[in-house]
Formats: sequence, structure tokens, C-alpha cells
Amino acid sequence: MKRRTIITGCAVILACAGLAVVATSKVRTALLGGNLEALQKATARQNENAIPKPAPRGREPTQFNEQRNLYFGDTHVHTALSFDAYLFGGRLGLKDAYRFASGEAVTLRTGEVAQLSRPLDFVVMTDHAESFGLFVTCARKDLSPVQEQFCRSFDTPSRELFMKLRIDALKRPAQRPRELCGEDPTSCLEDAAVTWNEIRETAEEFNRPGQFTAFAGYEYSPVLPMQGKIHRNVIFRNATAPDRAVTAFEAATVLDLWTALEAECTEDCEFLTIPHNMNKTWGIAYSGRTIDGDAYEDKDWALRGRNEPLAEIFQIKGNSECGYGLGASDEECNFELIAPLCEGEQVPGCSGRTSFAREGLKIGMDLEQRLGFNPLRFGFIGSTDTHNSTPGDAEEYDYRGSSAVFESPATSRLGTTLVSKLFKEKSNATILRKTPGGLAAVWARENTRDEVFEAMERREAYATSGTRIRLRFFAGWNFDEDILGSTEFLAKAYTGGVPMGSVLTEQGAGNEPEFLVWALQDDLAAPLQKIQMVKAWMEDGEAREQVTDIACSDGLVPDPASGRCPDNGAAVDLPTCNISADRGASELSIRWADPGFNASQAAIYYVRVLENPGCRWSSYDAIRLGIAPPEDVPATIQERAWSSPIWYTP
Repeated sequence: MKRRTIITGCAVILACAGLAVVATSKVRTALLGGNLEALQKATARQNENAIPKPAPRGREPTQFNEQRNLYFGDTHVHTALSFDAYLFGGRLGLKDAYRFASGEAVTLRTGEVAQLSRPLDFVVMTDHAESFGLFVTCARKDLSPVQEQFCRSFDTPSRELFMKLRIDALKRPAQRPRELCGEDPTSCLEDAAVTWNEIRETAEEFNRPGQFTAFAGYEYSPVLPMQGKIHRNVIFRNATAPDRAVTAFEAATVLDLWTALEAECTEDCEFLTIPHNMNKTWGIAYSGRTIDGDAYEDKDWALRGRNEPLAEIFQIKGNSECGYGLGASDEECNFELIAPLCEGEQVPGCSGRTSFAREGLKIGMDLEQRLGFNPLRFGFIGSTDTHNSTPGDAEEYDYRGSSAVFESPATSRLGTTLVSKLFKEKSNATILRKTPGGLAAVWARENTRDEVFEAMERREAYATSGTRIRLRFFAGWNFDEDILGSTEFLAKAYTGGVPMGSVLTEQGAGNEPEFLVWALQDDLAAPLQKIQMVKAWMEDGEAREQVTDIACSDGLVPDPASGRCPDNGAAVDLPTCNISADRGASELSIRWADPGFNASQAAIYYVRVLENPGCRWSSYDAIRLGIAPPEDVPATIQERAWSSPIWYTP
């Protein structure tokens, strides 16, 4: 397929520090788009040797395992097929992204090199379906002058054009760009089908049953004001998929999306959808209303419950688990928040209570009392949402931005180039708040489409902030006291209880459920600091919650009054990013019973595992540049994992 190339020339005069320019409006536009020569020179000045990196490892083979193997993946990846990734200057395609997921290094246009420390086990390329066909159409030779001008506008990276297109997309109902498709979208629909076929065929090419799983998928992407979004990733179980990708042009709301998918994905075809960035839905995520403000009917809740078993609670645009002060009182909810929290009523531009997954889980319990079923019984995963064709590149030290030339190299990310300084208020503040994203983890019997998809469907999955913590979580009624130390731990846990993502039913009055939690450190990351239990329950018709530390490292025990582990003294040396070698645990486990359990109250339990502090990506970039870490974001981060919940239903 023909691809247009970026325009690299602009009237830039470089001084030794790379800060002197001819300040004309055209130059500013070219700079904002990213002058490759200037950016490549800035990349060359980075001291990559100052950042210790582990030697890349190969994929570890696994065999069929009835007690499940752990597989890490990324279900949210953009390549140059997405209009925004292309407009940001990204030129790496589907095959580049698959090779990267399998462990190969890639070089961005700025010269920065990215590589995973370990290959992924599964991946879904989720390019924006609304831009399918764009490059097929633009490669035609019989374009009209209007089409030619529209297509040429993508050649030079431009935030202004991106924002214009985004504003145009706010119109309801959404329409394909007339500059490209005219009044009759037939040819654009045909070209979109070409792109969708390319995605499906490439997934087939790279899928290796038992070794590496590639799913066909895409992102459904209607937009909201103030750069909000109400998006879903759509994933198909196997090679049987509809002939088209349902977009925001055909499906005005997610209810229309699910309805169309159920009608078109039949027989051997199966799908699921995953929402992301609930934190930027401006409260719509769990409000029970559509993007157009229409209230969900009972059948709409049932439609959602059938098709949405997971939620992406962490990615480059931050944390969607919970917001501190918005029904949540645990300070860990302050973790990597990218949007401001609403101080009063929900308005566009801030995250309110119904913008977070924990609140959604509570609403689900309330709906179950009214509807007789819980349409918000969803599990957790993380992913990246990278627009660099770099799936799974979530390690802090390897972060290369997520938007091609706009966030690469390190000088651009930290705002030390003239480009960043000129536009700091509009762009760099947001870049600094971004994260490298997270990972999806699933427990499946083998690495095949069927097994990984079924693990996602049954919610035996969990999210991480990019680390590869291994996490097990079970609930039951009569586990053996020594079960955690038993060689038959997993067999007994599965036969005598239920794993994360499951429902635990009442087994007799007065019984207290027991929870088994086991966590193992990522051996390329910081040691574990503690395990927390997050509980939400219904009492007198209202949802309540409590967060308790249940296992501490270093021989410490939770304080009886606060329910929190004492500080274990783990520290970070910012000039080197070295961490405490004598603090934390390689493994934590506990058999825990809820002292506040009430057999008559519906409840939800999930665990959060925290590592010791380590350097945030912005501190690693500061080391590359030989400067102090930026003051307006935390210098350190506590990586973590979140299990999917277990529901207790009386």
C-alpha cells in the first residue's frame, strides 16, 4: 500500500544547544510538527548509557496447563493506520508493531530506539476504525483537487489539523469527511473494507497458536468536548469476523455498536468490547446515559452486560480505577491522574464519580437489586494505547512518548526544546502527566485465541501499570489452613473456590468467605511492598467501600487502628534511579477472612499489589539529559497490579 512521506524541510537555524530558530509562523508550524533533523540531533545528545537496561529476553515456552499459565499482552495499540498516529508523524505499520511485540527493536523517526525487555504473549492492534480507508483513498491516482489537498494535509505532522479534525468529529451525527468522501460515501466504505481486511489478514499472518496470539480488532472512537472520549476496543475471538468495522459514522452510540455487532457477528463469530479512559468520559462511563444523554433502558443494560466483561483501568492517559475524594478515601487513588477531579457537579473537562471503575462496580450492585442482574460485572486489564506501534512498551525507563514526533525525544517530553517551551501550556503539561501505560494479564490454559479470549470473557484477568507482577486471587469457604504452602495449592484453590473474575455464592448462614492472595515480584522491577484488599458492599440500599492493607513486606504488620502497613523505608536515589536493595519482598501471600463480612450484604472484593517506589519515566529522561527531574510531576512511582474483582452474591 502506498504511503506518503513526511515533509522534513523547514527554515530552522540550529545553534549548538538547538534553541535558535527563525521565528516565523511557518517555522513555528514546522517545528510543532517536528523537524526531523533537529529532533534527531536532540536524540543523539541523549545519554542512553546513563540508563541501565536489562538484556532483552526471549519468549518462555509454555505447555497446556489445567491450572492456567500467565500471559501478558496489550489490547490497545495504534499503528500508522490510525489517522492521528500518522498525523503525529508515526510511520511504523502493523507488521512493525507485531515484530516489536515479539521482541524486535524499532527506531522512531526521531532516532529513539525502543525494545521490550520480554516479548508479549498476545496483542490486539486497535487502530481507529473511523480512519479506515483513508490511506487507501489517498493512494488513488484519480483524486479531485479537494481530495488531493485533504490527503496532502496529512503529510506534515500538525496538532492544529488534529484538533480541527477532532472538532469536526464533535458534530452529531458523526459524518465521514466530505473533503474525502463527498456526498456519497460508497467509495470510502469500500476503501475502509480494504483496511479492515488488511488488519485481519495481518493478524492471521502473525498468529502462532501456542506461542503468540494475535487477535483482529479495532477501536470505536466517538469524541467528546474538551478532548474527552467514550471509546471501546472491539476484539474478535477468531478469524471469523464481520466484513466491516462498525464505526462512529454508522453507530451513533455504543448501544448502536453492540446492536450492530450482535447482528453481524453470528455463528462462529464472537466478540467482546473493552472501554478505556473512563476518566475522560466526563462521567458518562457509568452514568447510565449515552453520549447523546439518553437514559439506558433495562434492555440496554442487558446488552452491555452481555458484551463488556472487562474495563481498561490503566493506560498512557492515566488511572481509571478511582479518584481520591470521589467516593474513594484511599490515597492510592491519586496514582497517575491525568484529568482534574470535579470539585462540584460533573462538567466536561473533569473526572467525576461515574468516571471511575470502582464507582461502576458499586453502581452494578445497585442495578442488580433493581434489575435482578448485574450489567456492570466487569474485570480489569491495563494496556498502553500507544500511537507509536510499540505494544507493551510500558517500562518506565524505555518510555519514548506515545505520539511519535510530538513526544520524542526526551527534550520534547520534558519541555526543554524550543518546540515544547513555545507550546508548554497547551501540550507539554499534558505530556508530563502521561504514563507509559499498562499491561493486560490473563490466566489461560494455553496461548491460543480460544483460551486467551475465554480468559478475558470469564474475567480471569488483571491489570498492571506496566510491571509484570504475577498475581493469583481466589475466594472460597473452607480452605485448608496450610493451603498456601501446599504443593496442591492451585488444584485445591480451583476445586474449593473461585478465581478472580468469578461470583461466590452463599454457602450457609454464618460462614465467612476466605480469600487467597499470592503475588510474585517482577524480577526486572522493584520488590513488592504490600497487598491491599478493596471491598465495596451494599448496606441499607447504599454502596460503601473500605481499603485495607492485608500483607506487608519486611516482617511488618498492618496497624490495627489505620489498617495500613508501616513505611518499610524503601527509597530511590534520583541521580541514578537506584532503589533500596534490602527492602521489600520477592513474594507475598496471605489467607485472609473479612472481619466485617455480612452474609446478607452483596459485596465486591479485589486486590491491589504495590511495589516499592522506583523512578518515574520523567526522572529517567532527566538522567538522559543531565538535568534535575521536573518539579510539576512526581519523581517516583509505585508500580502496581489490580486483580479483577470477586463478587459475593447472597
